[in-house]
Amino acid sequence: MRKGYFSLVLHAHLPYIRHQEAHRLEERWMYEAISETYIPLLWEIDRLERPLGWTISISPPVIEMLADSLIQDRYVEHLDDTLRLIEQELQRELVNEERDALLFYKERYHDLKVTFEHWGRNLNHAFRHYKKQGYLELMTCTATHGFSPHMLSEQAARSEIQTGLNCFERHYGYRPTGLWMPECAYTPGLDKIMYEEGIRYTFVDEHSILNADPTPKHGIGAPVYSPHGVALFPRDQIISGRIWSSVIGYPGHPDYREFYRDLAYDREWDQIAEFMHPEGLRYDTGLKLHRVTGESDQKEYYVRDWAWKRTDVHANDFAEALANHLDEQSGQDFPPFLVTAPFDAELFGHWWFEGPDFLGKTMERFEDYGIESISPAMFLERHFQDIETVHIAMGTWGRKGYADVWINERNDWMIRHLHQLEKRLAGVVARNRHQDELTVKAKRQLIREYLLAVSSDWPFILDGQTTAQYAANRFREHIKRFEETERRLDAQELTLDWLEERYAEYPFLADTDIEPDVFLTPHDYYVAVQREASWNSEAVLLVTTQYDDPNRPVAEYAKRLAASGENVYVITSGATGYRHEDGIHVYSVEVNGLPLVQTYNQLAGLNLAVLRQAQALNKIVEFRLVHNFNMETASAAQSFAEMNGLPLVSNVYDLESERSPSGTGGLVVAIKRLEGEALRHSDVIYLEREEARNGIEQDYHVAKELRTFQVDLENPYQHIMNPKKNG
Repeated sequence: MRKGYFSLVLHAHLPYIRHQEAHRLEERWMYEAISETYIPLLWEIDRLERPLGWTISISPPVIEMLADSLIQDRYVEHLDDTLRLIEQELQRELVNEERDALLFYKERYHDLKVTFEHWGRNLNHAFRHYKKQGYLELMTCTATHGFSPHMLSEQAARSEIQTGLNCFERHYGYRPTGLWMPECAYTPGLDKIMYEEGIRYTFVDEHSILNADPTPKHGIGAPVYSPHGVALFPRDQIISGRIWSSVIGYPGHPDYREFYRDLAYDREWDQIAEFMHPEGLRYDTGLKLHRVTGESDQKEYYVRDWAWKRTDVHANDFAEALANHLDEQSGQDFPPFLVTAPFDAELFGHWWFEGPDFLGKTMERFEDYGIESISPAMFLERHFQDIETVHIAMGTWGRKGYADVWINERNDWMIRHLHQLEKRLAGVVARNRHQDELTVKAKRQLIREYLLAVSSDWPFILDGQTTAQYAANRFREHIKRFEETERRLDAQELTLDWLEERYAEYPFLADTDIEPDVFLTPHDYYVAVQREASWNSEAVLLVTTQYDDPNRPVAEYAKRLAASGENVYVITSGATGYRHEDGIHVYSVEVNGLPLVQTYNQLAGLNLAVLRQAQALNKIVEFRLVHNFNMETASAAQSFAEMNGLPLVSNVYDLESERSPSGTGGLVVAIKRLEGEALRHSDVIYLEREEARNGIEQDYHVAKELRTFQVDLENPYQHIMNPKKNG
């Protein structure tokens, strides 16, 4: 046995293209994948009848469509129609090569139907059977193949991962330890989510490993651990290119079937009309009667025997090349060199018709060359102690290696809509904590629409400009369906029947696969699930930039309020976070986004952050007043009080006229205007320094009584005669 390993990983994925109405062109993608990739792979697995070391990832959309009785029945109709078409063609006057090709297809489509019926029309049963036999390893993907690096929140990424795993477990009876991340996209932080969801390995492109910090000593010859302990297996592009190179790759050999030549375009319309779309559209029948032949448009007829024998030659060539590659790396120890070869499954069979035959024969040649085929799961079982930990930056496979396919001038407009949906989902879940059947079902339907919209297939299709209109329409459709469901939920217009009708249009994922609370932030979860009900009413909101400053009395004052029985919330500046101490709820906010170099912009950014946090709290907490302690946050405090009909209390330490006594510029004037507006709208004003009295009375013309503020002040809000409630 040669030193080193080979690991083949096939990712079976299509977007969710199941439609209730018949004759949808996109649904034929599924029929083609079943006929040309999934069943032919199962034939090879069954023929070899032994452990192969293969890993097959089956995405939730494919799993769901394989299990869908509507698609199953339509696929059988498709097979029957194709067999009828073949019989019709065989009645024509044909040259011998053309007849032989049709006879090959007649036998093949008959075998496809026999196999499909053997597994009860559900190929999930077949894959599950061969997994139980130990012939292959199975894993899955995220729920809808969403492009994780572009997601705004951890909650969205977790929902994609967790929901996909739930779907796989429902169909296959166990939870996999491997996960195919869509587009082999990795970004720091995803590994934490994966590890917490039970995932122990995934796949990245080789440049992600080669550019890691520190540089792995084995390069792409071994996986590495991410900081959170997920093993990252790199794609070996040298070996992958051996198969798919446009120069030396195997699929372009003249003996292999020509993908782009189909019977539908070789016949007059009246000869094939009954097998085409009812609206008069031509589409591929799957009966491709020609071979690659060469670069010329003149194609000779496909000769199955020639193609079959050619796969023998290429399987041997690949095994020999791989053996030489492993020999060149035989000096690597701890662990031995591993060649990881991840591919889209549909490359074998659909794009390269003879691909499954090639894979099966390659496995037989591996025995002759002493090459061990091993799954990533088995590799980790043997060598988990031999793997180093590195830091990997964001990366993908595909053009240029850094998401160029999934964000460019053709599809970048989609991202802002998806980010808005993420934010709205977090809000919907946080404010609808009712666990009645209707509310929970509505939240699940909202998440389902988001997941169907976030699929990376839509920007991929727009980038390639293949069926771009369908991709854009599907994306917009799910956005609109989300908005309509959200509107009805907020207006209390939903019914269970309406939600069931919505689900029936796209019956993707069981409700039990979807956990709405995933979209709760850690704080929202704490607020919604763990916090005491008494914390939600009759609260006082303190706003300050200097809560922990020992020279200011805010923290001491807040503690005194809490000790006296007040329900106290504080919003202050600092690293974003939440803590509950001394009976006080303290929320820290920071200015996010681009650096704000101008003081006024910094001030605006701070007030916006404070106001956002206050509005978020106001959804679950009933405040009775707002107490502001710094003129820097006066604008946010005043706005929040006015928006919610609350009294405003202001503490004044100093004023802009004191900080800039000789200042006359626009910035000074602007800050003075903000200070004056806040003070004039205050119900009570406390002075922390007597020196500020003259500025308030003379510069801002505030006629209210100015009270001296002391930390031990008893009943500080007695001067507010008629406290208002949230509106």
